[in-house]
Amino acid sequence: MAKTPVSDIDKKVGKRIQLCRKEKGLTVVQLSEKLELAAQTISRYERGENKINLEHLTLIAIGLQTPISWFLIDEEQSYAVKPLNKVADKKQAYFGSNPKDLEIRLLQRWQNLTIEQKRALIILLDTLN
Repeated sequence: MAKTPVSDIDKKVGKRIQLCRKEKGLTVVQLSEKLELAAQTISRYERGENKINLEHLTLIAIGLQTPISWFLIDEEQSYAVKPLNKVADKKQAYFGSNPKDLEIRLLQRWQNLTIEQKRALIILLDTLN
């Protein structure tokens, strides 16, 4: 059976898996044991060598205590209608963890949210405490 080709989305999601895993202070082996998935599978996802199985992405999100949407957020933007301003044209994927950079990114995003989205985000943040 032929192997399904890996897409750019799979590669980006893999990088986000790796970023989140490292931010949580876990090795690939530790995460694999926690999820009961082969370390080699997780490693291949992170390196963008394998197409990501949705069931595995769900397990990874649960294991890393991260909303599954976080792994896809930059991809969702590419399908959204882009606002007509120069700030939107300069957006780039962000994979850092500097607190000040994260705060700036949040504030930039906040300005583009609808009131319903802002309420939903506040509710989500309230559940994290």
